[in-house]
Amino acid sequence: MLLIESIAVIVGAYVLGAVPSAFLYARALKGIDLRAHGSGNIGIANFMVHAGWKAALPLLIFDVFVKGMLPVVIASERILGLGIGVEVAAGFASIAGHNWSVFLGLTGGRGMATVLGVIVTLSWPLVILYGAVAGLGWLATRSSALWWGIAAVMLPVWSELLRRYFASTTDVAPDVTVFCLGFLFITVIKRLVSNSNTLSNSQGLALTQLVWNRLLFDRDVASREEWINRRPKT
Repeated sequence: MLLIESIAVIVGAYVLGAVPSAFLYARALKGIDLRAHGSGNIGIANFMVHAGWKAALPLLIFDVFVKGMLPVVIASERILGLGIGVEVAAGFASIAGHNWSVFLGLTGGRGMATVLGVIVTLSWPLVILYGAVAGLGWLATRSSALWWGIAAVMLPVWSELLRRYFASTTDVAPDVTVFCLGFLFITVIKRLVSNSNTLSNSQGLALTQLVWNRLLFDRDVASREEWINRRPKT
């Protein structure tokens, strides 16, 4: 019975994560296909370019609390009590669904908001550290993609530090570190291949430069303005 419930939660997490919320909201609110506008990314960041941050708030709430948090809470002791392993698997599934949505031909966003909901449910101190790295970095450089990437790199480090030295107050399970490492791997793969199945080069760059730009800036070129303006705005 627990096996069936675990599989159902994990599959359900993927399907929920795969709901293309930003894509659907952009269609309803602005009448546009995000894949053909701005950066071409099907996520909150590209949506904000065309609709503003206030309009993006419902998306942020949905991705954090419904896509990210809900499947983990359902798997946790609060509801089904399926164990930390299933909680972590549900978190992975939700992010994978968001990044590679079955409803959009295995394309999708980056999962930055979805992972916040997963992390805050698995270990709330981690979400503070994760967000602090990204937020402070952005304030210093105004480069969000760069610092979200650095925050992802630091996430398993924070997890291990909390687990080893603050176990009495944070209760970070080893499975949480596994999740953080897995999320870092997902982030790297998503940045490298973007929304294609290969490391395609549309800018005529040397492969090493393309890889560097994608890993650091999550785009083919270093300039954000150049990247988002290669497609029309509305």
